[in-house]
Amino acid sequence: MRVPSRTLFKNIKQASQKLDKINQSKLESENFHHEYSIRPDTYAFKVDASNEVSKSLTAKTSSESPSADKSHPLQKKEEDYQHFNLIEFIYRYTTNYPFGTKSPQQVFNQYPMTNSEKLGRLKHRPSKCKMLVSDFIEDSLYNPNYGYFSKEVEIFHSDEPFDYNNIRDIDGFMDSWQKAYAKYDEINPKINETKQQFSEIINNSKQEPQSKSKFVQRAKSIQKQDAMVNTGNFNTRKSIQLWHTPTELFQPYYGEAIARYMLVNYKLNGAYPYEDLIIYEMGGGNGTLMCNILNYIKTNQPDVYARTKYKIIEISSQLAEKQLESALNSKLISQGLDATKLEIINKSIFKWNKVIDKPCFFIALEVFDNFAHDLIRYDNTTGEPLEGQVLVDEHGDFYEFFTPQLSYYSNAFLQLREHGEYSILNASNTIAGKFETLKSTVPFVNHDKIHPLLHSSSKLRFKNSLLPFKDNMTPGEFIPTRLLQFFNILKHKFPQHSLISSDFHYLPNAVNGYYNSPVVQTILQDKMVDVSTYMTYQGYFDIMFPTDFGLASDLYKQVTNKVPRVESHREFLEQWANTEVTTTKAGENPMLDFYTNVSFMVS
Repeated sequence: MRVPSRTLFKNIKQASQKLDKINQSKLESENFHHEYSIRPDTYAFKVDASNEVSKSLTAKTSSESPSADKSHPLQKKEEDYQHFNLIEFIYRYTTNYPFGTKSPQQVFNQYPMTNSEKLGRLKHRPSKCKMLVSDFIEDSLYNPNYGYFSKEVEIFHSDEPFDYNNIRDIDGFMDSWQKAYAKYDEINPKINETKQQFSEIINNSKQEPQSKSKFVQRAKSIQKQDAMVNTGNFNTRKSIQLWHTPTELFQPYYGEAIARYMLVNYKLNGAYPYEDLIIYEMGGGNGTLMCNILNYIKTNQPDVYARTKYKIIEISSQLAEKQLESALNSKLISQGLDATKLEIINKSIFKWNKVIDKPCFFIALEVFDNFAHDLIRYDNTTGEPLEGQVLVDEHGDFYEFFTPQLSYYSNAFLQLREHGEYSILNASNTIAGKFETLKSTVPFVNHDKIHPLLHSSSKLRFKNSLLPFKDNMTPGEFIPTRLLQFFNILKHKFPQHSLISSDFHYLPNAVNGYYNSPVVQTILQDKMVDVSTYMTYQGYFDIMFPTDFGLASDLYKQVTNKVPRVESHREFLEQWANTEVTTTKAGENPMLDFYTNVSFMVS
């Protein structure tokens, strides 16, 4: 078939234009330099997401966004050059607005919406998309290919319990703890060779004639530094994520306290002797808690042990493999326990689809802190809540956008809170609430402890007019939407459960500028390093949130219709643990004195 010459040349022309665009895009990408003068959270853009096909409760059907043409105060405009104003020019061109002449709405509409479930199928970090803040955090922590918990982790475990009664005091316990860490140090097999190479470089530098030139001395200093890098450093500790938990630190006594609590309530609730003792543990770590509990039940209540079943729900496949090997082979069998009592379920609790209609205990220790949160800001004029989304552009840079369209669990959380004991709107009319508003106007006070709706709107309006980076919105509030979803799963999938949970109610060094903000940290050269934003390179940082147990217990009560009890770490252990065996010669008790920022919530 003969192709007309016009069509042929037309196709060639179109192909040539496409090729030019590709080459131009590649050139721009190669010459691109990230803007380091602004942070990911410097700006907070208010946009409309009514044309998004997402989890919105208030989605509209309009194809054109109502605020698509709304410009940002700092946006650069082409007409600036036609109608020149020196003050406006200086103001706009010294603020490093990241989108040039495009409005925030235009940039927001440019990228598709995604979520953590879709990202879980990717082997590389995403770009050119946007997602809820909770999905960004979930992906950063749990993505199976690059998430923080997909990497090799190690949970501190002492080979044998500490002999507290023969330890002098708290300082002596700390010394014993440090010695127990020795097994996590390993000698690099090439360390001697490395030291030899480094010594030769130093000796050669000493034999060279000394120069008084600062440039020569600086060059030799750089040579030594390069030698250290090229030959490796002399650190002997394994480069691993090493966690320590009260379960491991105070084993077996910590686990025995939980076992006592379960045995008493198992009989008080009327399940014994008609129902088996079924225990679910979420995030079982090394399986130490399981062994401590089963050992105690076997020793003290062998008839109950005969009908005990223990099930560990573990989201991390690597941890599940470690648990299976450690718990089954070296722990259960070696301790004379029945390995058939254990079942490891390698599945996220948020994908649970089976109804457990029998009485059971559900243990969730140190898991709430890694539940993803959503981010809410409020319109400073109307008080309308706006939900945060993280936009990742083609260069991998992060930006915060906020829309009035709320996801299901964000809307549910705000509704439940306002209808519960911790209503912010009700608190704003009280003397305490007005005092918080007054305190928000005082400089040099930690305003992050004040709820955003209690901040002085006049002060925020003045601040946002001088520095229009936040589109006249309040500071952000992280809300525990995953925790609410977890309570909802307990209600519908485990209707006869009894919850045993504990976690941090306070964490130091939290991210500044937000209410209920997380601690974001990583290990660098065996040292814990805190960073000041949650929008970090995915998979390299742990993101931990404190739990407001007063609010959490109120949510739990509203969702499950069960009445929980909140106690401090010390109060729970004083009631259920054998504190005599963890008391030192000086009368101090590390198990009670440590973890003062931890609380228990049981039902």
